[in-house]
Amino acid sequence: MKPFTTEIVSADCCIVGAGPAGLMLGYLFARAGLRVVVIEKHPDFLRDFRGDTIHPSTLEIMRHLGLLEEFLQLPHQRAEKLQTEVGGEQITMADFSRLPVQCRFIAFMPQWDF
Repeated sequence: MKPFTTEIVSADCCIVGAGPAGLMLGYLFARAGLRVVVIEKHPDFLRDFRGDTIHPSTLEIMRHLGLLEEFLQLPHQRAEKLQTEVGGEQITMADFSRLPVQCRFIAFMPQWDF
């Protein structure tokens, strides 16, 4: 672990937390022309997180931002349907094939890659 250092930084916006939401917010603000600083207490992202699913609505936002093609090049698993077995019968709990989006699936990817 690096020793604590002090650095003075000037920015229009400071975001605390470099999770998916904080990083996306920082990206959008920077894309809008703001000077952004994102502060994260951990030195890397190689630890357990709560989520590893990227939903079709999130993939659609990434498409609108021009990030989808590069994102889908990262290793991931796709699920067009979520199914389970109940009482010996296969049941479909979710079917994304009818959604009005380009990516009709959930992408499973470790959050540190995302």
